[in-house]
Amino acid sequence: MDFLDRVTSATLEWRCKTSFKPRYRFVESLWRGWRERGLAIIGEFKRCAPGRFVGLHEPWEYAKKLAPYVDAFSVLTEPFWFCGSPALIPLFAQHRPVLAKDFTVCTGMLAEFADAGASAVLLILDQLGWRRLDELYSEARSMDLDALIETSSWRDAVEVASSYPEAAVGINARNLRTLELSFEKLLDDIRKAADRIGEKTMLVAESSVDAVEKALVLKDAGAKAVLVGTWFMRDPDAARRLSEELAKRVG
Repeated sequence: MDFLDRVTSATLEWRCKTSFKPRYRFVESLWRGWRERGLAIIGEFKRCAPGRFVGLHEPWEYAKKLAPYVDAFSVLTEPFWFCGSPALIPLFAQHRPVLAKDFTVCTGMLAEFADAGASAVLLILDQLGWRRLDELYSEARSMDLDALIETSSWRDAVEVASSYPEAAVGINARNLRTLELSFEKLLDDIRKAADRIGEKTMLVAESSVDAVEKALVLKDAGAKAVLVGTWFMRDPDAARRLSEELAKRVG
């Protein structure tokens, strides 16, 4: 099949559909992964980040390669800084539940993600504030979307866990105002949050995981899931290695 044939085939299969109904629940799938191997894995698809290129893969091939080893996908839909698109969602949603990862600020974005087949949406507390977070969370739930509510500190994570018990609660290693990354701060925040929120909250460590050892350290600190982007984009086989190492330790 030549390039034009491949483009035509992919366009007909994925871009001409008006809607895609997700087959899986996001938070439920994370809990299943946590029960099976002690740490759920969210594999992210992102081609670029502000100021840098991350990795280039045909999305359908990347999805197939990672699907046996991850519990959910995070798909960048933000177009200007992360080279993303909601059109990518159904390619991944046929395999695992999809988190639409974007700077979600309005109901129209939620509807777009739901129509594309997302199972969940990212809501960033530092961006939205508590009042707007509450509004968008309620709207997301009315559309049958789960939520990963992202925070930047253990204190906010504890408050989110108390206020939104059905949501997954994320702590990001990256400061979104400065784009600085700190694994050490993430580890400290995860440990402090886990000590306070108990076992009923899906606590997600976001960013800075670039080795099996780091994922294991976060697991021991109390994270129930890790969201991995750049590492998997640059080395897709890392998803298999991480999953197998976790399974080995459970066994």
